[in-house]
Amino acid sequence: MAAAEQQLTVLVVDDEQVIRDLCGHALKEYRVLQAGSMREALDLYQSERIDLVLTDVMMPGGSGLELLRQLKQLDPGALVIVMTGFGDKEVILSALKEDADDFINKPLQILQLRTTVQKALGKKALKDEIATLKRLDSLKGSFLALISHKLKTPITSLSLALEELQRYAAQFSPEAECHERLRSMREDLQFLSRLVASLLRFNQVMLPTTPVALSSCDLAELVRAAAEAVQWSAGRSDVKLSIDLSAASRVACDRERLLFALQQVIDNAFKFAERNGTVTITLLRRPDHAEIVVQDTGCGIPPEEMPKVFERFYQVDPDATGQVPGFGLGLFCAREIIRQYGGSISISSEQGQGTTVTISLKTEEE
Repeated sequence: MAAAEQQLTVLVVDDEQVIRDLCGHALKEYRVLQAGSMREALDLYQSERIDLVLTDVMMPGGSGLELLRQLKQLDPGALVIVMTGFGDKEVILSALKEDADDFINKPLQILQLRTTVQKALGKKALKDEIATLKRLDSLKGSFLALISHKLKTPITSLSLALEELQRYAAQFSPEAECHERLRSMREDLQFLSRLVASLLRFNQVMLPTTPVALSSCDLAELVRAAAEAVQWSAGRSDVKLSIDLSAASRVACDRERLLFALQQVIDNAFKFAERNGTVTITLLRRPDHAEIVVQDTGCGIPPEEMPKVFERFYQVDPDATGQVPGFGLGLFCAREIIRQYGGSISISSEQGQGTTVTISLKTEEE
């Protein structure tokens, strides 16, 4: 029974026993079931696990085309190969309209039969794998959205309660230690709130529920918007932002997705910039593309860590504290989005001297 479950099953439907036996002999590596009529084939399909149906056209009690039609209604994913004569062009056209997966010419040739069945089953396996990946992506998106929304409510409640405690402490508790603990709690809550917001934003951008629409975008405006948003949210008043966007360019992109990608790169620059350091963003125009160069005066990246920086959930942790903000998804997401627009992203770094990220994007023809 276990061996039968592991084997792929082929149902051969033909009113001639000799044809069914020939197919069974040629397809020894599969579990082969036989049916001599359309009714028998339908009964078997509903009672057995069938991976592929191989059917003749002309049969008593219902044609192979009618069987094809009913199988596709019963199971849109049914894999059906039609056996037909060389001159049956109208039969082939009718079968194509009913979504036949392939055809085999009669009289049957063993090699053609085996090759056609193998090819069809291979395509089915690939389709099944793609469908599984899509379901997993959908499940992952739903899970991330659920976690994000579930966490937002208690964080908001805790923030309000903490504000009340801080007001109470200011009136009745002069102890510095109490105020310091409340301040630390406030910072931790703000950090957690930013993580949840980041997770929710990642889910919205990387797993969109609607088709991505491209439009013509002013790259200078986009870079400035990303830089200003990051500068405000990073809260790094000790880091200077220097921008040169004089080389105007336009690119075809989904504005929100590219804005998100730029924000991830610029956020990293602010995150790792040293105190009283500088983040410099320069927009350059090349003959057929634009370059966005983001430089920081931070700690840099060790050479042995460079191959890992675009990996999911990887973070440079210069002080080995395990407390670097974020999920380690920023550069991974940025590269995926930029590649979708035919662009590229590269990183150069030297320990103690900072890091430079260069984004190249194809520009629109003027």
